[in-house]
Amino acid sequence: MKIKVLTLGLLVAWLTPALASANPEPTAYDTRSIGMGLTGTSWLERPAALAMNPANLQGIDKIGFTFNFTNLLVNQTAPVQGAGTSLSSGLGYGPLPSGFLAGRIAPRVVFAGGIYIETGYGSSFSNVECLDGIAVDDDGNILPAGDCNDNTPQNMDVTFFVGEFATGFSFKAHEKFWLGVALRLPFSKQVADLYQNVGAALPGGSPRYGRVKNDLGGVGHPTFRFGFQIKAHEKLDIGLMYRMAGKIRLTGTTETSLLPGLVLDSEADWFLPHAFAVGISSQITEKTLLAFDFRMQFHGADKSGNKNQTVVASNNGNVLSTIVVPFGWKNTWSVKLGVEHRFIDLFAIRGGVNIAESATTPLWAQYFTPPPGLSGNVSLGFGFYWNDRNNPAIKDKYMLDLAGAFAFTTGTLGDPPTEPQQIPGTDNLVTICSNEQVVRTGCAGDYKVLTYWASLSFTLQY
Repeated sequence: MKIKVLTLGLLVAWLTPALASANPEPTAYDTRSIGMGLTGTSWLERPAALAMNPANLQGIDKIGFTFNFTNLLVNQTAPVQGAGTSLSSGLGYGPLPSGFLAGRIAPRVVFAGGIYIETGYGSSFSNVECLDGIAVDDDGNILPAGDCNDNTPQNMDVTFFVGEFATGFSFKAHEKFWLGVALRLPFSKQVADLYQNVGAALPGGSPRYGRVKNDLGGVGHPTFRFGFQIKAHEKLDIGLMYRMAGKIRLTGTTETSLLPGLVLDSEADWFLPHAFAVGISSQITEKTLLAFDFRMQFHGADKSGNKNQTVVASNNGNVLSTIVVPFGWKNTWSVKLGVEHRFIDLFAIRGGVNIAESATTPLWAQYFTPPPGLSGNVSLGFGFYWNDRNNPAIKDKYMLDLAGAFAFTTGTLGDPPTEPQQIPGTDNLVTICSNEQVVRTGCAGDYKVLTYWASLSFTLQY
């Protein structure tokens, strides 16, 4: 029984912060798109359209190739050392590489393949002397009184990403109507080394802190992305994209200092929710492009969202526990605006803004999750174009794109309710921001996430 309840606690401890950092999905597949505020549903006619709107692959005449590398630097601030405190994580690094190849195989058909990171994250809180504002001894037992700054400093490290292999095609049903389908195979990798209140899962909720380490990964079930492109007018394009939900089965190992020498087999599911996007763009002049995108992600869906997560732990093939990890996420939306002006044949400048709502809800906000509320993103990009000297008729054969962006999410939570709250997806109750929780949620204080983007891509297309 002791092993069972400790297993429950340690699994909750690492899974909740490690996975929650996946929100929101940055959709950073193409540097030109990033420079224009992450738009592209209606205008990106490059190989990366496979991941944004596969119908737009039809814009490739013969063949195209894109390699994109986006770097994210994330700095998180949260009341890690107790309600009302403020601690910064420092910059955590998250690389988001992607590559796409496309070619026309028939007069009306373009085929493509690619691999890309759907979302990625890396962050840590170093030398935390007073996790949750609790004083503990060297064995992790909570002291009845004392200065928690005497605690042994602890590090909290999380690395997480979800990627996809994809293949698909576009079909020109009419000069003004294109269709596209992409088959996606998602995969994920997570590594976490945390210090948490694992003992909160013991009978009677006896708090006790210990280290938890995990290493999981897996491949999900294949699902589809559908795209539609309408050439409504010579200066107006309308794009639609629908992404089916996907599920990834994660397997690996988990260890805790409270069970020294015992390596547990762990399994869990992670869902990529249904998503829908619509884009409108206008080539208002020969040199100027304006774009608007609206996107919805259904994290709050009952069967395919991120309200909770089922976790199974076993030892030597014997199932020790099956638990539900709460997330409490809700459906999110984002609005994106972008502009591009091509001054000369060689050079273009781009800019964009992006406003989005976080999926995190106040009761279940954690140290590693984005704060509840709105987030903003501003971007600036540059494009460089070269023609084929041996064939002047081929224009813009080589393209080099650079972009930078700054994103921010800030919020302040007041005191949580004193009455117990129902954990999403269960009938169980828990007091928010208390010793009853393995990972404290909803604690009062300031929450902030600052993200710095730097992206580069090279495209060959003709």
